[in-house]
Amino acid sequence: MTTTARPTTLAAVLAAHGTQCGCEGACGKPHKSRRCKATDKPLPLHAGPYPPRVTDAQNAAVPTADLRPWCGPCWRAALLRELEHRALLRRTELDQAQLALFTPAALAAG
Repeated sequence: MTTTARPTTLAAVLAAHGTQCGCEGACGKPHKSRRCKATDKPLPLHAGPYPPRVTDAQNAAVPTADLRPWCGPCWRAALLRELEHRALLRRTELDQAQLALFTPAALAAG
């Protein structure tokens, strides 16, 4: 019985973007050539969106055409930076919402 090999998402991403990490600095490291030099040897690359999304569900929902190859260290660092950025936005939003609770107009109405 013969089986036909089905192309994987990673194979499609590597065919479209090459076998080098597609980070371009999202990890926070200043890559000299604007791209990380990591290749699929010795550790394999994986496919993920650029830039990473906050949740796994959002990352999984990205169409294959929008994926880039990532090395593990760059992916983890870029994801952490994105999570920290989103947390900062949420904190700022919360601070702004709470300021309205303590304005003189709000206190006089309360």
